[in-house]
Amino acid sequence: MSKQYGLLVDLRRCVGCTSCQVSCKMENAVPMGKFRSKVDFAEEGAYPDAKRHFFPKLCNNCAEPPCIEPCPVKGATYKREDGVVMVNRDLCIGCGRCVNGCPYGARYLHPHLPVKNDPKPFAKKVKEVSGKTAKELRMVDKCDYCSHRLAQGIEEPACVRNCPGLARIFGDLNDPNSEIAKLVRDNKTELWHPEFDTKPKSPYILRDANLFKLADGDLNK
Repeated sequence: MSKQYGLLVDLRRCVGCTSCQVSCKMENAVPMGKFRSKVDFAEEGAYPDAKRHFFPKLCNNCAEPPCIEPCPVKGATYKREDGVVMVNRDLCIGCGRCVNGCPYGARYLHPHLPVKNDPKPFAKKVKEVSGKTAKELRMVDKCDYCSHRLAQGIEEPACVRNCPGLARIFGDLNDPNSEIAKLVRDNKTELWHPEFDTKPKSPYILRDANLFKLADGDLNK
């Protein structure tokens, strides 16, 4: 059975420190105001029964990624055999269609990275790039489980490495002996918006069932 990476968030351990968010920005040069990984907060109730919820969000690297189909350039967004959904920076033309296609808001146009691929051959069919040069268009970015670390044999994204509460667990979902597979098997897990039918690979172990309702919202909005 082929390797299929996933990242589980155990909210029984999360303390809302945002170390994952900061580590991701540093590791992947994510610009201000944009996120590959983000922790949202929500308050519920009032003193003395007030609660604060922490909701770490990231790209789900879906088994059925809705961001691939709207891309007009074959291979600019693709899914690897190990399940990681990638952006090919040599092919992306910055049209933003995949950004709009992600129901989780997990993609964004990087304001400091102009595209490398000449948009002119696509201009007639892709109105978003019509009349624009490569220097005017911006590349798409998203969480790819720190693919540069995976390429070096480090099966641990920066956010996982730097989580002080050990609330983020990364590994092969198809390996029954992996920590993530054991946690999924032995605990009740929930998916963020399973009704989107994208088959997310970032399950959550919740402390409170109200979390998804209270702190819902696109990752990059």
